[in-house]
Amino acid sequence: MKMMDKPLPKRQQGLALMIVIFVFALVSVLSVGMYNRQSLFVQTAGNIMAQSQAYEWALGTEIFGRRLLKDGWDEDKENGEFVDDLKEIESSLILPRDEALIEAQFNDLHGRLNLNDLVNLDGTPNVLMGERFTRLLTRLDINSVKVEAIQDWIDENQQPIGMTGAEDGEYLVADPPYRNAGQPFTHVSELLLLPGVDRAEYDVLIPHISALPQGRVVINVNTATNEVLQSLTNPSLSDAMVDELASKRKEEPWKDINLFKSDPLLTGATLDTTNLAVYSEFFEIASRITLSDRVVRLVSVVFRSQSDGAMTVLSRNQGQKYLITKEQIGL
Repeated sequence: MKMMDKPLPKRQQGLALMIVIFVFALVSVLSVGMYNRQSLFVQTAGNIMAQSQAYEWALGTEIFGRRLLKDGWDEDKENGEFVDDLKEIESSLILPRDEALIEAQFNDLHGRLNLNDLVNLDGTPNVLMGERFTRLLTRLDINSVKVEAIQDWIDENQQPIGMTGAEDGEYLVADPPYRNAGQPFTHVSELLLLPGVDRAEYDVLIPHISALPQGRVVINVNTATNEVLQSLTNPSLSDAMVDELASKRKEEPWKDINLFKSDPLLTGATLDTTNLAVYSEFFEIASRITLSDRVVRLVSVVFRSQSDGAMTVLSRNQGQKYLITKEQIGL
């Protein structure tokens, strides 16, 4: 006769129940962890996709901007005169789409003083540009930025220029120590590395300066900021006179530099027309794309050849804020 299985002792029954409860709890914890991790992966993938889509919209905006610049060059070629003025860049564009909100604007970099032109290609100080820059700093009441320190930052030698120049000796005692560049500026923000430059004064100066190739950039009198216009003459024009000049060019841009030089408002002022022009080659295309609560910003520096209108993208920067500063119009 087969013996019947004996029931487990109560102690063993309790142990088996604890093991079952432990396994169930462990499976529950693992399941929750897997769910949370999967949710995080899905959210991360969505964020990456939205960010990538917004960046593609920004690149598309850049392409559209380059096409507009090329169309402008083609029109000027057909008319037989190459003239760029504020009418082309005075507003920013806003373009709502189902997928995204697109905002963009052009900035003419020839309306500013090029930091790198403070030094000639042979490494010597550019006296004329130094005088213009000094008048600009005076007009803006900026005291912490020194022309000679900028020139020393660019040139390759270790001989300070004047009383306010600065070479490696000035920078190596800083904490942490560093050396001056010994080459042209790659971005205007390098100014903050110069001795004693005040951040608030730097912010005031930014709209009036650029960092472009040496010896390649003329100042477009049709697009120059009022403060840059004032810096071109010796002595500087009064605020009232430059406001009148700006109003006149808005109504009728100067077609060549001789017309600008002969303007009655410049009577009595010394004007050197070296590196002055009425056309532009370097532009910024700034865009801000809003997509699924994600914001992507892109600033592209574009070169448009004056000889054939060919377009070249020199740089792209996603780290800048406050890009859209002009009055917006719908497209």
